[in-house]
Amino acid sequence: MTSTADNSGIQVGFTDGTTSKGTILVAADGANSKARSLVFPDAAGLAHQVPYGGVNMHVRYGDSDTARYLRKYANPIQCIGVHPRGYWLWLSVQDVPDPEKPEDWVYQLQWTWKLDSSASTLGHMKLESLQKEASDAFAELFRTAWLRIPGGTPVPANKISVWDPMPVTNTAYAGHVALVGDAGHAMSFHRGQGMNHGIKDAVILCDELADAVAGNKDVHEAVNSYEKEMIARVGEEVRISRMNTEMMHDWERLRESPFMQRGGDKNK
Repeated sequence: MTSTADNSGIQVGFTDGTTSKGTILVAADGANSKARSLVFPDAAGLAHQVPYGGVNMHVRYGDSDTARYLRKYANPIQCIGVHPRGYWLWLSVQDVPDPEKPEDWVYQLQWTWKLDSSASTLGHMKLESLQKEASDAFAELFRTAWLRIPGGTPVPANKISVWDPMPVTNTAYAGHVALVGDAGHAMSFHRGQGMNHGIKDAVILCDELADAVAGNKDVHEAVNSYEKEMIARVGEEVRISRMNTEMMHDWERLRESPFMQRGGDKNK
């Protein structure tokens, strides 16, 4: 991907040889955004990895009894678990293509932990080794959810990356590029705020562009106004989300948190 910009707009070239030209580029291409690396050609544009990662799996059990059992006892939105060994766990129903065929239901399972010096081998995680640890360590429902994953199910692993939002100061791109979602503010996901802010990004940017269409400002002013609001709103969230990730993988620290000490009791 390449791009050029001038007062008339911005042109983007893609790896398949095609190009596209427009007034602005709205970049929503994820935590390791290629568009962001072009806007910030030095290291400032590169997301940096925090020492946490794990696996994020979509599982179709092919077994109606297992699928029904998990759905019956799981929270209808999601189950989250924190383990004293420094694990964070997620279990949720991802897709129900046919309510009458539970063998085809798809579940999402996540398991993250703090990485060590062997993190470079994360991409070679084996289902069997994960299931062995789950058998030894997990309680229900997580134990069944992991032990009954069919053999051969892909085990995609990833490290967590973050990027603090900052203004586009490159004069060739300022006002021409709007970074949204993870491209604009990659954050660790354990606090669950990334999608919320991504939706807010879209709302604010659309409002600004509507204002430009109405003739109240030009498009580049609209993009700069969106950027200013986004940075003020999300900059602190990136830092807080990382702190939350650190706490969720530190059992002793989690035990001292307000949630563990007081739960939902507002009177304590």
